[in-house]
Amino acid sequence: MAVGRALFSTSENRAAANRRTQAAIRKHTGNAVRQTGKQPAPSLERAKLDPSKAPTFVLPETFVIPPLSRFPKQFKPLMSYLWGIIRVKSLDFLLARQYRFSSMPGWRQKPLLSLKKAPLIAQTKALHRQMNEAIASGDAEMLEKIVDSYLYVPLAVNIEQRPKGRTCTWELVRYNKEPRIVSHKIFPLQGTKDKLLWQVTVSIASRQRVVEHERGRVVPGSEKELDLVENVVIGTMISNETWATQNAWKIISTVQPMTPEKWEREQETVKLLAEAGAGSS
Repeated sequence: MAVGRALFSTSENRAAANRRTQAAIRKHTGNAVRQTGKQPAPSLERAKLDPSKAPTFVLPETFVIPPLSRFPKQFKPLMSYLWGIIRVKSLDFLLARQYRFSSMPGWRQKPLLSLKKAPLIAQTKALHRQMNEAIASGDAEMLEKIVDSYLYVPLAVNIEQRPKGRTCTWELVRYNKEPRIVSHKIFPLQGTKDKLLWQVTVSIASRQRVVEHERGRVVPGSEKELDLVENVVIGTMISNETWATQNAWKIISTVQPMTPEKWEREQETVKLLAEAGAGSS
């Protein structure tokens, strides 16, 4: 199956993602790293009052494993890369289970935090479908409800710049593979004591069709049908006191597989996040 570009591009390369994440980390940790005062950033204060204002960026080390052909060929880089995969996946697994265990009201009571895969995959599939339908129909109001603000702006601009009278229809022809979770992260929100960022990345392999219309007629040659693989990142914020979601799940971005080259660049973001955490502690 050929992996095509998304019909409606929601992806960003890792370099751009790292720059955006680094900027978001600096913004949402305020002056914690640079100053001795521990006053939280205004954006964090807004997040406490309104969960919809929570910082939204793809969490560092969102590790989507690439095909084996992209693995390092030399022994030492290969071992380092494999260790990175093992470390990240193990830490993600343990942290998620730790929070799930912490959400148990009592030893024999069911955890309040559910990590079941099926509902998370269903949520991602629904948002993915709604997003593409909203883009195709030009429904910016619906789009704003289901995608992160950083993602919404360029998509809304794209809709606004369409020629007058030009519309699209989008169709999900089929899933080429069963959608699956490829990254699952729960991470404390810097500067708060009771908020956690929850992000799930689902790989969606599908065949999609788009047709453009102008004044009610199909534009000749506009029909596109592609086989795509999209790693869709959705996110929300939860309270570690009530374990309830504080805002609706939204699509944050789509990400590319974490190649060895991208993994090396990612470490700069990880270092910055560690410094921010140390500075705000």
